[in-house]
Amino acid sequence: MIQPWTLLSSEMAFDHRWYKLRRDTVKLPDGRVVDDYFVSERPGVAIAVPLTTENNVILVRQYKHGVQAITLEFPAGTFRSESPATAAARELEEETGYSPNSMIDLGTCFDDSSKNSNLVHIFLASGCVLTGRQRLDELEAASGIEVVLMSLQEVTQALEDGEIKSMSSVAAGYKALRAIGA
Repeated sequence: MIQPWTLLSSEMAFDHRWYKLRRDTVKLPDGRVVDDYFVSERPGVAIAVPLTTENNVILVRQYKHGVQAITLEFPAGTFRSESPATAAARELEEETGYSPNSMIDLGTCFDDSSKNSNLVHIFLASGCVLTGRQRLDELEAASGIEVVLMSLQEVTQALEDGEIKSMSSVAAGYKALRAIGA
């Protein structure tokens, strides 16, 4: 039978505006104590799989330093106080200049349930139209974000071929394709 661990104590090991790391002391079901189980305290993530009125999918190509690679992903970002749907629409507009007509909640998934504390909220953003221009934050603006339009078939191929590698984008892509029956 699966049993949860018992949290004995918790302290912030590293607290910076970009990264928070918590050190937990836990008691395992067999009685052993682990005094250095580290967890990244991360804000929620909202991701949009945007469809234009012409049924093209909007993606972003950008540099991600954690993997030191240029990635192809769906627009996404973190949030703390706004609703997940509002955050997904905001990230879409900031990164691409497109605004959605509607946001359909496709559910949540864990980012990395062993070492991260956050949830990823996935939305299908439909009826997207170009309403403005990108509003990138300072780090995004430093290297730029390329807006990429793809057909549903091209997105399916990019998921299958591994061109889209970010786990949250892979999950969001497959959930969205299933939701629209593609």
